[in-house]
Amino acid sequence: MSRMLDSINGPADLRGLALSELVELAAEVRQLIVDVVSRTGGHLASNLGTVELTLALHRCFDFQHDRLVWDCGHQCYAHKILTGRRDSFHTLRQDGGVSGFADKGESPYDAFSFGHTATSISAALGMACADRTLGTGRRVVAVIGDGAIGSGMAFEALNHAGELDRDLLVVLNDNKMSISRSVGGIARYLSKIRSSTSYADIKHELQDLLGMVPVVGQKFDGLLGRLREGVQSALTPGGLFVELGFHYYGPVDGHDIGELIDTFDHLKRINGPVLLHVLTEKGHGFDPASDDPTRFHSSRRFEMANGTLCTVEQPDGVSYSSIFGQVLTEIAARDARVVAITAAMPDGTGLREFARRFPGRFYDVGICEQHAVGLADGLSAGGLRPVVAVYSTFLQRAYDQLFHDVALQGEPVVFCIDRAGLVGSDGPTHHGLNDIAYCRAMAGFVVMAPKDAAELRRMLELALGGDVPAAIRYPRESIPDEVPEAGAPEFAVGEAEVCLEGGGAAIIAYGAMVRRALEAARILSDEDGLQITVVNARFARPLDLGTISRVVKEHSAVLLAEDHSVAGGFGSAALEALAAEGVDASHVRQAAVPLEPVVPAGRDRQLARLELDGPGLAARLRRLLDAPRRQ
Repeated sequence: MSRMLDSINGPADLRGLALSELVELAAEVRQLIVDVVSRTGGHLASNLGTVELTLALHRCFDFQHDRLVWDCGHQCYAHKILTGRRDSFHTLRQDGGVSGFADKGESPYDAFSFGHTATSISAALGMACADRTLGTGRRVVAVIGDGAIGSGMAFEALNHAGELDRDLLVVLNDNKMSISRSVGGIARYLSKIRSSTSYADIKHELQDLLGMVPVVGQKFDGLLGRLREGVQSALTPGGLFVELGFHYYGPVDGHDIGELIDTFDHLKRINGPVLLHVLTEKGHGFDPASDDPTRFHSSRRFEMANGTLCTVEQPDGVSYSSIFGQVLTEIAARDARVVAITAAMPDGTGLREFARRFPGRFYDVGICEQHAVGLADGLSAGGLRPVVAVYSTFLQRAYDQLFHDVALQGEPVVFCIDRAGLVGSDGPTHHGLNDIAYCRAMAGFVVMAPKDAAELRRMLELALGGDVPAAIRYPRESIPDEVPEAGAPEFAVGEAEVCLEGGGAAIIAYGAMVRRALEAARILSDEDGLQITVVNARFARPLDLGTISRVVKEHSAVLLAEDHSVAGGFGSAALEALAAEGVDASHVRQAAVPLEPVVPAGRDRQLARLELDGPGLAARLRRLLDAPRRQ
């Protein structure tokens, strides 16, 4: 580590540095981020784009007193390095290490534990209102990306902030990207601003012109100051923000530390809501990331040689996401009614090839999950067969639309819920632990999960061939086998599969837990001589109650295994149904994720820690079998 960065133990150390030293420090911070992410993986491109912005913010504000709110958290690595976590930064996203997102339990400089997009302005406005009430005199700053600013929640907050007129600085970090390239009308609007002359330049030009007219020029100069909002709204595209009640400034170069410092020093003296439009480059300073920011948004580990990218870690096997995209594209080729929707994640959800093949049947709505679900309802009502591909943690944001726009209408929208269950190093904000609960609570929904690629194909066919809403969940991991070209297993809605028949004990597993249950069966057979029953439940709604009830009645110890919260998931559904049927379930236990945060670590490590891997399920079943003998 270089001498300059070694001397920075907190933000206060920035205030004595010359501009040239800050430029040097920016390069060192950027290099540290690249070095660490190359070993741990992480959100690289977005964090490289905010290094100078972070330095300027911490130089101009005292965030031990003031408040800094990072939207989502994809931009906060430099912030972590500068706020006491430099020496532990090498543990980024590792078991027990530094979180990849803002984490209020990690540092007093992290105002909230953020992981979802478009929440920063609302939270920052709430802080500003509290500070006004309590008279603390703090300055509150929210940093939000251009992809997030188009979200409904962000616009609701902007609208309210302009009405309340609290002291709030919103920094719009505009790099033309969310994960993929930003889409929609707001993206086009910001593009116009990027290509226009800034308000400051227009004002200076007008002052120079009017100054040529003696006396009149002086009067107009004062008038211009008093009519700033009107002139600004009329002459710059930033007028949208002005009409919402904000003082708009920019765009400014987000990689020019000197310009940023001058701007922040000026803006922190302005009362009321202010929006500063900052232009940055995603991946700035690291050519592989700036050349391909989507690939390096959430980067795997990689290696460099003589400044050149030589290898990038490859996933083991094929992901559920890619298999989903492949199968959906095949089905769409046969059925022109099939359309696909994503909320700014065509690559992450596996829809890139679908979008290329069927551009007129592909909808990227931006970071607007509520609209994605509402749009799907309308497409279905219009006679199409929409498929919404979305991460489990983000579909939570559209709970009301699931109920009101889909379930209540009875529209056969298909939800393909990616990153279901534990997601590994992204941590608590990104785990998908509630989707079974909120989907099975909706009237008419079919809720299912495949154990492998062949079942994923069949479930997509069932969902698209049905006349009710359907949800298919799958995890962030490699699929056990490749999807067959034809001949997916034939099973009906609500039909489970008995994978192994044994005696004494059983595991009824859901989705990704089936292969762990089969592993547990092998362990118990090899080490204990036990031959257990393993059932692939397939459906959380409707349940195959006949199979589940028979297994529960015929075995003395039964586990209900799932990669979901212990509350409301498949296990809860099974126990509710057994109770309704009057079946004794005193020997049945849930093997699920407890109601407490699961810290960042590898997904396999998280499953092992919770005894949801093969050895863990075997250990749980042993304890359950031994329980009566200990009484």
